[in-house]
Parts: sequence; C-alpha cells; structure tokens
Amino acid sequence: MKRLLCMLLSVAALITLTVLPAQAAGDFIVEDGVLLRYAGTAKNVSIPDGVTVIGESAFEGSDIRSVTLPASVYIIEDRAFCDCSALTSVLDGDNVSRIGAFAFRGTPYLISSTEKYLTLGKVLVWYNGTSSSAVIPPSCEAVAPYAFMRSAELTSVRSDGNLIEIGTGAFYGCSKLSDVSLPASVSEVGAYAFEGTPYLTSLGTFAAVGDGVLVKYQGYDTKVTIPDNIRRIASASFMTRSKITSVTIPRSVYSIDPYAFADCVGLREIKLAEGLVNIGDGAFRGCKSLGELLTPTTLRYIGQHAFDGDEALEGAHICGKGLTVGYHAFSSSGLRYVLLNRGVSVLRDGAFNGCTQLRGVSISSDTSLIDSQALVDCKNAAVACSDNSAAASVLSANRNGAVKGDVDSDGYMSVMDVTLIQRYLALMIPFNGLQMSCADIDYDADIAVTDATMAQMVLVEVLPMPE
Repeated sequence: MKRLLCMLLSVAALITLTVLPAQAAGDFIVEDGVLLRYAGTAKNVSIPDGVTVIGESAFEGSDIRSVTLPASVYIIEDRAFCDCSALTSVLDGDNVSRIGAFAFRGTPYLISSTEKYLTLGKVLVWYNGTSSSAVIPPSCEAVAPYAFMRSAELTSVRSDGNLIEIGTGAFYGCSKLSDVSLPASVSEVGAYAFEGTPYLTSLGTFAAVGDGVLVKYQGYDTKVTIPDNIRRIASASFMTRSKITSVTIPRSVYSIDPYAFADCVGLREIKLAEGLVNIGDGAFRGCKSLGELLTPTTLRYIGQHAFDGDEALEGAHICGKGLTVGYHAFSSSGLRYVLLNRGVSVLRDGAFNGCTQLRGVSISSDTSLIDSQALVDCKNAAVACSDNSAAASVLSANRNGAVKGDVDSDGYMSVMDVTLIQRYLALMIPFNGLQMSCADIDYDADIAVTDATMAQMVLVEVLPMPE
C-alpha cells in the first residue's frame, strides 16, 4: 500500500511540474503595468496577468518560441518582439488594440504566416495576400504599421467595420492602390500611411481621410489656411515643407500629431485656435524661423521636443487647461521669456533645457507639479512667482531677485511700474524678457490693461497680489 501511495505521489508531482509556468515572476521587469523587459530564459513565455502594455523592445532579439498574452494586454509597442528569430506562435491577446512599428519584424510568426489576414486581437498585423483587392476584417479596429507595405498588386482596399486607426506606413509603396474605402470612424492615421500610392495623389491639396484626418498637404502655397473640415493633422503631414511661412489652424482641429510640421524651416507664424487639445511630440521641432507662440486655453498637452531647436522663437505665451509641458518641449530654443497661465499644471524635466537667452519666466501657484530640472542650463532665467508657489520652492535657484509687478527691477512694485506697463501697452517702449515675466500680474500669459489696473489696485490695497 505504501509503495502504491509513493507511486501516486510521484505521478502527482510530475503533473504539477508540467503545469507550472515556464518562467518565474522575477523574469519580468514591470513598471505601472508596462512590461519593460523580459529577463528570463524560458522559450515558451506566458505574460503575467495585469500587464497592460508590452513595452518598446521588451523581447527584442530574444530566442523565445511562443508567447501567451493575458486579457489585460491592450498595447504592444514598437519593436517589442523584433528579431525574435524563433518566435512562431502568439496566443490569446484578444484585447490587443494597438501594435507599434516593427513589433514582430524578423519573426517566423510574421513572415511565415499562411493567413491572408494575420490578426491579433483587434489589430490587422500583416497582409499576406497577392490579389488586387483586400477587405479589412470587420473585427479589426486598427491596421498595424506597414501591414500592407509594398503590396505590388493591390489596387483597392475596403473596410466595412469600425476601423479607428491606420498605422505608420500601412500602405506605403502600394504603387497601384487607387481605390480606398474607409469608414468615418477612422480618426488616427500614422505618418506616410499612403505614401507612394495613386490614392493619395487623388485626394488633392488637403489630403484627408476618415473623420477629417489630414494625412498630407499637397499644395504649394506659402501661406496655408487649414480647411474647417479638418479635425486632426496627422504625423509628418507638413514635414520639411520649407517654403511655408504661415499656417492658420481652425477651431475644428483638436490635435496636431507628432512631427506634423517638423523641419518647416521657413515657418514664421502659426495661428492656433481654441479647440486645440494636443500638440504632439516634435510637432514643430526644427522650425527655425518661428518667432512667437500663443497657445489656446483648451490645450492639454505639449509633447516632448515639440519646439526643440526653434532658435528664432523669442516669446511663448503658454495657455492651457490642466496643461502638461512635456520633457524638453522647448529645449535649445531662442526663448527670451515664457508666460504661463493658470491652466498650466505640469512642467517636466528639461522643458526649457538649454534656453540660454531665457531671461524671464512667469509661473503661478496653480502650476503645482514642476520637475527639478525644468530650467536646467537656463542660468540667466529669473522666475517671477509668489513665495508660496511650487515654483518658488523647486526653482529657487532661478528666482534671481524677480518680483511680480517690479518692472523696473528696483526690488518692489510701485507707481513707476504701473506707468511702465501703460507705456508698453501704448507701444512707447519695449520690454525685455525679465520685464515681460514681471508685468504679467494676473497670470493670464498676456500683458494687458488688466495687469496695469490690477497693479494699481494692489498698490492701494484694494486687492492682494495674485499668486
């Protein structure tokens, strides 16, 4: 009996070993739901439940053979499984809704697939067809980057489902593609999605698809006014158009996507209307002629490197609503002054990094989250703020004696300062960067009659100095 019991226990132990996961929890480097890196050695990998994003290059170059995705995974970022030369199987992942560029490049899973439409969750990952027409499966909400790239015989594409996103370069180089039928639900289109297709050429000056997504400007005007039917300006849609000098963007546009106007070196003026919510990463990077910036109060995000390297940019009147100014957003620009309104909530590290000409920055107490390196390498910048604000604490090294309302730099606000503000408004005198930051008394990112009036009321003690 003992012998039989021992045999049963041994068999149970073997069964238990076979169902244990092939990797330990410590093999996954996870931060806030993002799988940053796989550090294990198992060939068959099961992603832990709770991971929502497979991060950029998380598995790149590893020798895994299969991966099982939990229902919690929604996003697979750029190059996540790139060059995993043994990866043949990707299982489950029913809720995957976005896949980044080159996520599965160089894998047997992608290049050896026999499926005409290789899908993962809600994403069309790859097109293996050779026919002249394609119908995007109705279950797909997104087409992954480069999914149809250089499909030589493709002449028509149709989507009858709820397609929302078309990834970067999705139809790049489809040299015969002339007929594309997309639903109005398409609201996001990546850079160069239709580049090199007759279809793109046929769309005219303002080439738009889906829900008013401008994918490319194909005109020759130096002064451009975006039509009112445009709601989103897609990535790289104006990129490197060096002869454009001004752009007027209507109230209908809610997003300017990454690198939309990057390297438009002749662009001197950009008129942004209320209604704009997002300025994407690098949106105006390298626009070397842009002179001044005024953002609308509806703005929520200015992306990383959005105005990086804009050396002619002298002043920024930054307004917003719960606005985040991203990492290195204005790095190495020519800014002399920055006026932030009360809607600016967050300043990230390096937001004004290397702005060596910056002399004045006005920051209200409503800007509550300020990274310590927001003004790194801005040694001459003086921060005009209240003593009780986050700016006074975090950016103490940049106070440099700046006092709100003290336009003549004598250490306190007086009638003379009010007079100087009035003379500035009458165009009788100019202000330097420090004076601009000190004169914006009401923190609305503008120098106006209200500032002179408020200064007078503070002096006669009718109102306290705004914080």
